[in-house]
Amino acid sequence: MRTVTYERNGRTNTGAQAVRVEGLRFLRVLEQGEEISERELTPEEVDRLTPLMEAAARQPAPAVMRAAEGGPNGMSVSLAFEDEEAPRVCLKAKRLPAKGAGAPYDELLEELDALLTAELHARAPRHAHAVLPHMLRVEE
Repeated sequence: MRTVTYERNGRTNTGAQAVRVEGLRFLRVLEQGEEISERELTPEEVDRLTPLMEAAARQPAPAVMRAAEGGPNGMSVSLAFEDEEAPRVCLKAKRLPAKGAGAPYDELLEELDALLTAELHARAPRHAHAVLPHMLRVEE
């Protein structure tokens, strides 16, 4: 199985975020091109990704295309196979997961976006906290 990279970037991110699935064995998370984590895929993840990646690999490779820009109010996502000259999918998205590439790409984009989000949250979880009135008072 080939290496697939899903990348998203736009106004809500400080830089490009990507997840790379290598041979349905390893998952690598990248921010701005730098690897920030790596792990083996779980058997459940392999079971979910295998049919989606196989179906996408059977699709014909597109002609060279210009990447979609997310613009000031959106994001852009891309899906690429490592051994191809151009990404298979380049989409503008107002929200994630991105839709509009058709089957089997929409399902694969959704699965890879969920994996990327889970990995980024595991690395740097966001915690909501309450600010109580006494915390707002300035010490005299």
